[in-house]
Amino acid sequence: MIHDILFTLFSSNTELPIESFTIPEVASTFLHPGEIHILEELIRIANQYKEIKKFVQQYGTLTAGLFKPKQQKPTEEPLPQGLYLQAFVDGLELVVKPYRDLVVELEAKYLKRPNLSLMFIFHQVSQYRSLFGFLLQLISGVVTQRIHGCALLPYLQQHCLHGNEANYQAVKTIQKSVYVIFLKQLYGWLMHGKFVDHYGEFFIQQVESNHKNSIATSVVNSQQPAQTSVNMSDSASLNSELWRYEIRHEMLPYYFPASWAEKVLFVGQTVLMCHFDPRQQVVDRTVVSRSDSKGRKGAALAAAAGKDNLWGVHEQELFRKFHQLQNEKNLNVTKFEHLVDGIKEQVTKHMSMIVIEKADLERQLRLMKDFFLLGRGELFSEFLTQTQSLKLLIGKEINDGTTRDLNRALKLAANSINVSEDIEQFSFELPGKDEVEDDSFCYETKSAVEHIMLKYKVKWPLHLLFSPRILDRYNEMFQFLLRIKKIQHDLLQIWSYQRERRIKHNSEVVQLRNKLMFLINNLQYYLQVDVLESQFAILMAAIANSAKQADFERIQRAHTIFQANVLSLCFLLSSSNSGDLSSLNTSNNMTSVIQVQENPVLTILDSILSIVDRFCTFCMLCKDPMTNAERKEFVTYEQGFMNHVDALLKLLIGLKAGPSSAPLSQLLLRLDFNHWFSSNTQRSS
Repeated sequence: MIHDILFTLFSSNTELPIESFTIPEVASTFLHPGEIHILEELIRIANQYKEIKKFVQQYGTLTAGLFKPKQQKPTEEPLPQGLYLQAFVDGLELVVKPYRDLVVELEAKYLKRPNLSLMFIFHQVSQYRSLFGFLLQLISGVVTQRIHGCALLPYLQQHCLHGNEANYQAVKTIQKSVYVIFLKQLYGWLMHGKFVDHYGEFFIQQVESNHKNSIATSVVNSQQPAQTSVNMSDSASLNSELWRYEIRHEMLPYYFPASWAEKVLFVGQTVLMCHFDPRQQVVDRTVVSRSDSKGRKGAALAAAAGKDNLWGVHEQELFRKFHQLQNEKNLNVTKFEHLVDGIKEQVTKHMSMIVIEKADLERQLRLMKDFFLLGRGELFSEFLTQTQSLKLLIGKEINDGTTRDLNRALKLAANSINVSEDIEQFSFELPGKDEVEDDSFCYETKSAVEHIMLKYKVKWPLHLLFSPRILDRYNEMFQFLLRIKKIQHDLLQIWSYQRERRIKHNSEVVQLRNKLMFLINNLQYYLQVDVLESQFAILMAAIANSAKQADFERIQRAHTIFQANVLSLCFLLSSSNSGDLSSLNTSNNMTSVIQVQENPVLTILDSILSIVDRFCTFCMLCKDPMTNAERKEFVTYEQGFMNHVDALLKLLIGLKAGPSSAPLSQLLLRLDFNHWFSSNTQRSS
């Protein structure tokens, strides 16, 4: 009987041999009531072990996905496979191993001393009764909540806070097993920019592009590890590889702050960027082509690449620190933070040196200002002169021929003012017909000019600074500034046209054109001088200071602040977006295009620009003197313009009272320095 009891305690079979001893007819004849109670307790312990063993067999490392218990309900959906779940099960195995060893030891003792009592067996195994109950609660929580991947870490940490020493040590054992997987993935991402994640369990995940301006999260396919293997010579491939990672906050353990996760993502992206070093590709090709020779050029390139090696002699030391973290008895978040901070400091110094010395960052930023922010005003004035025929494209389908004509006009304009070298990095692109009709284009007047997207060929290693999200924001500013530039150009054309015709009777048209020209010129001056030039000077000073400290992250932050300030002062940043300035740099959670209706100043400016655009068309067609119908249309333009100017001035006066209102005060002073507009609007009302 004792041997049957020991076999029952060790077995994971469905039927337990000693259950027959507890049948009332048998028990009342052969067993004492106290022995019956002990047998029932032993059966309860055996059932607990059987449930744990069944879970281990189903999701363990050796039998994951292969074993299906006979008692599994048909409607019960198995847990998703994963390395973390297997590590959890391996930890369970380690926890119950002392119990199995104890049963084997008891069997050896029984063979030596067959007179061992039932009470002795119960006394030895009863210590695992509360532990098995606790482990079953852990398993039940994992199954019912369907916990997957890194989410196991906070789940275990919550159950680690336990007063029972045996339960506490059990969770610690399981935690250590699970943290091995976490640290391996963290080490792979931080040190090599890649990690093996067959089941989408890490808190950093890949994203898959579905559209130019939108992304959709996709869990990594279970058959393809998240590793980098794309054509490194292709800038588009580099962008897609670099920005396909994002943080899944639901997988991030709660005791790791979001700022720590952002640092981890940044370091991994930076390391990944270093793997795309074009100099290293030249070295590799040289080594292949001259494997049997010792060319000086190949040796020089290899020396240059070795000089810029990211880790150098520090890799072994960093590996040792990760190994120490793995052997820690208690979770120490501070050590994780210090380790990531140390790696990040080394990475930012390395990237700062490459970006400033090798990539000529200041020149690239000036190019961004000259083209995206219309710093080279003469270039775009010449471009608009070259595209006089664009007015014929309003309302017509935009096709590939339109894009080709725009790029040709840009090159002709660049050649005429001798900037042909810089123009090679920029080109125009127009959206398709479906995209033009989309609501994301929220301006009232739609033409090819308002839909132009400026494409920029990012040079290595500036992809971290000029991410697709950052370039989308630059295009927001470019479209807005180009629209104002085009309207200013059209008003100048109207002035030239009216001067050639020597208008005698339509003096009201000339006066309104002068008012419009005054407002547009001062708005343009505010944007280019009070906003862009001042903010760009602040940016360059911050970059010069960061270059001395060799801190790439400060460069990134300064550029983010510059772009956010420009968006805000150009009224392109709505109130709902203004609190999320930090997401403009590295975060891959790309939001929709800013809707102008959300910003009241931009809404009024949009209406004024629409009136000016229609007025320019009207001036080219109206007769001298105007007919009655033309005069009614003119009065509509004049009244609409004055009403919108009145609303704009009142809104600017209200905004001027807020903090950081110096640029707005400057705009208000430029538009109404002698109170002419405000006095005329009050008189008309």
